[in-house]
Amino acid sequence: MKTLLRIDSSLRVKNSYSRNAGDNFVRAWKELNPEGSISIREVGTSHIPHLEQEVLEKFYSAGDTSDRLKLSDQLIAELFGCDEILITVPMYNFGIPSSLKAYFDLVLRTGKTFRYDEDKAIGLLQNKKAYVLSAMGELDSALPNLVELHMQQILNFIGIREIYYYSLDGTDDKESVKQQLNHQKELFTNILNK
Repeated sequence: MKTLLRIDSSLRVKNSYSRNAGDNFVRAWKELNPEGSISIREVGTSHIPHLEQEVLEKFYSAGDTSDRLKLSDQLIAELFGCDEILITVPMYNFGIPSSLKAYFDLVLRTGKTFRYDEDKAIGLLQNKKAYVLSAMGELDSALPNLVELHMQQILNFIGIREIYYYSLDGTDDKESVKQQLNHQKELFTNILNK
């Protein structure tokens, strides 16, 4: 039985294009995995604390079971406990939401999600698939998708190499977005069948 961890990072609950894309993805995923289970990690509307010096120092204390590491340990356990990861992420001010950055600041831990071998980082979350669904207002194909670049860097660092991207571009054009959302189910079914 497959397990999917869905991570939502939009500040909007209603009228969120990235959440709508995530809902479309989950419907397609459920059709292909009717017995599969889905867990949800909400980082857009639930407070994820920003990394503090005290917590960062505890990352390097072997065997530390402090309450300050409880959330970090929980987030990491969720990642190890799933087969596939869905991340819905809008672009805010040319990057990922600060809440998603705070999430990854608590997840990237030496000895937990990566380790060093002769000064080379080796990701420990291998053999997992990730799907990144991004949404952004302007459509400019000449510019790189900064959300995807950032997510690729983070996910590769912790060992996730099989990453599929779907970008909902030009969300300021309502008609274009409507057409893109209507074509998603087929697209997601094709991606999931790979």
